Amino acid sequence: MAVLGRWWNGVWGRLGRRDIWLSINYRVTARQGNSEHGKVLRWDFESEDAARSMVDRLTTADGPGEWREMDSSKAGSAPSAPESQSG
Repeated sequence: MAVLGRWWNGVWGRLGRRDIWLSINYRVTARQGNSEHGKVLRWDFESEDAARSMVDRLTTADGPGEWREMDSSKAGSAPSAPESQSG
């Protein structure tokens, strides 16, 4: 799935790392932890504005690190993990 934006909290490691993807179908995917052991949550929205509002909520929540937007051309695709949940 193509990505409109990706954010990372700048923390390496399986406990403190956080990643967020905004897909072109207005799905927000948030991962806590690394790619092997992380917990993945997903939310689907009807508009880009609503999806970006969720991204704003996630990036302003308390947590480790300092959020930064990654280069969209290198954003890759959001993870698809069997342990994922929708909220």
